[in-house]
Amino acid sequence: MRLLRDKKSLTKFLLLYKMATDEPTRLIELADSLDMSEQAVSNYVSTMEEENLINTGGKRYKPTHKGMDFIEEIFSKLGDFLESASKTIDVISTCAAIAGEPIRKNDKVGLFMRDGFLHASNKKTSSIGIALNDADTGEPLLVGYLQGITEMDVGCIFLISVAQKNEVEEITRDLKQKLDSIEYDILTVEEEWTLGLANMIDADANIKFAPISASLRAAEKGLDVAFILTENSLERTISTISRWNSGCAEKYHINYKIV
Repeated sequence: MRLLRDKKSLTKFLLLYKMATDEPTRLIELADSLDMSEQAVSNYVSTMEEENLINTGGKRYKPTHKGMDFIEEIFSKLGDFLESASKTIDVISTCAAIAGEPIRKNDKVGLFMRDGFLHASNKKTSSIGIALNDADTGEPLLVGYLQGITEMDVGCIFLISVAQKNEVEEITRDLKQKLDSIEYDILTVEEEWTLGLANMIDADANIKFAPISASLRAAEKGLDVAFILTENSLERTISTISRWNSGCAEKYHINYKIV
């Protein structure tokens, strides 16, 4: 609730979001999109430059790495609030699941997590509902009249930082040893350098874009994630995980390990 009352943070978030998606070239574009005066936007832009949230050195307004972290932090806090609020007032009346077996419309089904996805079966679980359509094994199923809470354990994110230097063979040899030393469900890579290294050791990356956001969501659903990132991003990524954990109950905190 505190975030929703923080006008300055929300305005910065909206400006950064506009810059990230549209890369505007003029203040008037930002002002029109937020129904603000150009002077008000100019004041915000000046402050955000001082805070190193935006880069105005080129012809376009763009968020810096710190600015993208700010966007991600607000998205996370808003998501946590909306999830909590929806549970409190029972907004969610239906959900989608994967049928674990043939299910007929109006069957009472139990919901459970498997491989990071919500599944439904005719077995009783701590979360139950009514099937709203027919579905064979592996097909999508809408479930209504939900009761209870789906039991799930959070996963772990293994942070594997690599250097950006010429000794590529040495780096890939060390990377392979680290990946072989852990058990994980999915592999994420930060950018071109880390994707290239993964390709060299035939490690198939499941996620290549928005890796930390996707990694957190995957771990939230019980999957263990190996996240290959550059050394320069390690501290920033740990801060992002810490901010995520600060917005949810302790039992849902995402653990991380530096490999």
